[in-house]
Amino acid sequence: MPKAPGSVGSGTGGATVLKRNQACHQCRRRKLVSFNIDARRPCSTCVRSHKHARDHAQPGVNLPERPECTFDEVATTETPSTPSDSPKNRFERLETRIKELEALLSQKEQATSPDANPSSSSTLSSIQNSPASIQSVPSNSRPGSASTMNFPSDLESLLSPSNLDMNAQTTPFLLADVIWSHWPVNLPHPELIRHLVDMFFLFHPHASRLFHRANFIASLSYPPDHPDFPVAPVLHAICAPDLPDTFAEQQASHAKETVEKYLNRGQHLVQCVQTYVLLTWYYWCHSKSLFTCSGQSLRVAIPLGLNICPPFRSLLGSSPTMSIISPPRTPIEDEIRRNTFWLAYAVDRQHGSGTGWALSLDDDDIAQVFPVTMEQFELGIPVNYNVRQWCHVREAVLFHPPDITDSFTLYIKSTMLLSFVKNFNHRYRIKSNLGDARFLPARNFATQVYGDQPDIRSSPAFLELDQLLMSFRSSFPGNLKDPFRNGQVDTHLYTTFLTAHVNCTSAAKILESARAILELIYAMWSTNYDIGLLDYFCSFCWYLAGQCFGRFLHVAQEAACVQQIDTLRAELDFVRMALSKMAERVPLSCTLFG
Repeated sequence: MPKAPGSVGSGTGGATVLKRNQACHQCRRRKLVSFNIDARRPCSTCVRSHKHARDHAQPGVNLPERPECTFDEVATTETPSTPSDSPKNRFERLETRIKELEALLSQKEQATSPDANPSSSSTLSSIQNSPASIQSVPSNSRPGSASTMNFPSDLESLLSPSNLDMNAQTTPFLLADVIWSHWPVNLPHPELIRHLVDMFFLFHPHASRLFHRANFIASLSYPPDHPDFPVAPVLHAICAPDLPDTFAEQQASHAKETVEKYLNRGQHLVQCVQTYVLLTWYYWCHSKSLFTCSGQSLRVAIPLGLNICPPFRSLLGSSPTMSIISPPRTPIEDEIRRNTFWLAYAVDRQHGSGTGWALSLDDDDIAQVFPVTMEQFELGIPVNYNVRQWCHVREAVLFHPPDITDSFTLYIKSTMLLSFVKNFNHRYRIKSNLGDARFLPARNFATQVYGDQPDIRSSPAFLELDQLLMSFRSSFPGNLKDPFRNGQVDTHLYTTFLTAHVNCTSAAKILESARAILELIYAMWSTNYDIGLLDYFCSFCWYLAGQCFGRFLHVAQEAACVQQIDTLRAELDFVRMALSKMAERVPLSCTLFG
C-alpha cells in the first residue's frame, strides 16, 4: 500500500521503500514494508531479531551464531527477454519458486510444533516470526519478586527529550528498516513499544494481573489491524507510568483522547476499562487528581457486568442480561475481566480512604468472586464457582482457602476492609440520625454527664468493624505471613500488611499501628529492592505513620517529655527519609513528603 507523505518512512532520513521481492525471505514472510537503510546482508531486522532471540532464549535452547537471512538471486543487470525465455520456461521457474515457498512453509510448521528441534536455523526463523518470540522476559521474573530488582537506569536517558521526538511516529535512536505501514498514529516505534511493555511487566506490581502476560506480549507481533492486537489507548497508557514527564504526559493525553473515541463507538470496552485503570495509576503516581478517572473506570465496568457474576442479576424483567458485551471465550479472558474490575475497585478504595468524598460504587452492588491464584491465572485453569469465595459474604475476608488464595487475593480483601472503614466514617452521622441501632453508641448514665458526646467506639457497628480488623491481621495463612520470605519482596503482601495497620482509632492503637508500619519500612529498607516500584498506596500508608509520629511528637514537646521527644523525632525522620527516597521515582511521595 503506498504511504502518505510525512509518514513513518519520512523519519528515516530519505529512505526508500524496497521494491517487491528485494527484501529477504524472512522479512517478506512477515509481510512488512522494508526500507533500504544500509543494504546489509543479513539485514538489520534479522540481526536485531536474532539478537533478541539469543538474549532471551529459554534454558537449554541453542541458537546459531548468525541469523538466517536469505535473498533471491537477482542478476546485477537487466537483460531483455531472449527468444529462449519462452512461456514454458517462465512457468517452470514459477513452479520451482512455488515448491521453494512450500518447503519454507513446511519448515515453519515443523519448527512451531512441540517436538521441533530448537537448535536448527529453520526453527530460529520460525521463532523470530511467531507471536511467542516477543516473550523476552523470562517467565520466572515476576514483578516485585526479586529482592535485588531495580528499574533500569538507562531507560530514562533513552526517553529523555533530547533523544525522543514526539512529533514523529518513529524515534531518532531507533531507525528500523521494517515497520507496519498502518502503525497507529502517535504510538512510539514498535521496538520501543516492545521494550516498554517488557519493562511494564517486569516492574509494575499489578501488570501481570491486569493483563495475561504471555498472551499480551504475543499479541504485539500481530498486525495493528488484527482483532487481537492491543488497542492504541492501552499501549499509550502503558507508555505513561514511571517515565520522563514530557513523554509520559503526552502518552497519557493520547490514551485519554483515544479511549473516549472507542467508548463513543462502543468498541473494545474491556480494554477501555483497562486503559482507565492504567491512567489512574499514572495520575496517582504523579500526584494528579484521579477522582474522575477512577470513577469512570468503575462506571464503565458496570454495564459490562464486571461487578457481578451469575446467578446474581437484577429482578427487572426488561433486563435479561447484566452485560452489554459477549461472554468471555476462555477462562483466561474471564479472569482478566475480573482482575480488571478488582484493580479498578482497589484504586477507588485506596484513593477514597484519604478523601471525604463518597466512593464510586457501593459494596452492596458488587457480587463478584475473589481472584484466583497467579498460577491458575497464567495457566488458564478454570476454578468452579462452587469452591470460590464471594465478596458479599463478609466472613470470606477472614477465611483463606489455600488452593485459591495468594497474596493478590489478600490484597483485594484488604481494600475491602478499607471500604468498610470508609463507609462507616462517611455514613455514621446519617445512620445514627436515622436511628439505626447499629450506629447508636451505648450510653452509660452512671458515668456520662449531661452534654457529653457519646463515644462512637461503643456503637455495635464500630465494635464489629474493629473486631473484623483485628481478626484479619491474625488470619493470614502460614505461607503468607512474611512479605520478605526467601529474600524476596512480595509487593501485594507488603501492601496488605500496611493496609491492616491504617484503620485504628484510639491513641494507643494508632501509635502501635504506626510503629508496626515503621517496622515494615525498616524491613523494606534492609533489602536491595527499589522502593519506587512498590504499590502507590504504600507511600500513603507511610505518610499516615509519619503524620501519627508528628502529632505525638507535638504532644510530647508540650509535655516536655525528653525521652519520648527523641524517640518520636527519630521515627519521624526515618519515615521522611523513606518518603524522600521513594519520591525519586514516585512524585506522589514528594507531595506527601513536602
